[in-house]
Amino acid sequence: MTRLAQRWFARTAGVTAATLLIAGGTAGATFAAETDTATTSIKAYDPSVNSTANFAVVATTHPDTVGCNGYNVTGSGTATGKPTTGGTWTQTEVVCTATIPGKYDIKGTATITEADGDKLTLTYQLTAPLTADTLVYPTGTFSITGGTGNYAFATGSGKMNARVNLLDHDHVTSKMLGEILFTG
Repeated sequence: MTRLAQRWFARTAGVTAATLLIAGGTAGATFAAETDTATTSIKAYDPSVNSTANFAVVATTHPDTVGCNGYNVTGSGTATGKPTTGGTWTQTEVVCTATIPGKYDIKGTATITEADGDKLTLTYQLTAPLTADTLVYPTGTFSITGGTGNYAFATGSGKMNARVNLLDHDHVTSKMLGEILFTG
């Protein structure tokens, strides 16, 4: 009887150990599969618009000194990044200090012209706090409104920010990050 009990205990222990190994191995494999799935489902964001413009501006007093109390600004320089292959940047904007209390309210249009003549046009709306600091960092959004050549049927939008030194109008930078779609 003792020998029979020992065999029974040995078999039970073996079955239990095998069950634990199989269950543990399955749990480990399941966890590994879930981890691998999670890892492969993470994708880096690669925007179709990732452009930087470096330009100089000229500011003149806006004629509406009550409703706007700001400036008409024109600018020109270069643009690099995508979707354009680089080219010239031109812009016109109105910068008001009276439309949003305590902030610059900036509305503008810009055109990126590639070497082959294709143009991408956009509008933008930015704001920045009114401060005594000479460095201003406007942020907001842009919308692609079309263009010519390869960009004739382009639309899209995204985020835009800029860096402006109020004492240095020759070195303004703006960056755009977003998406472009072609509807034609």
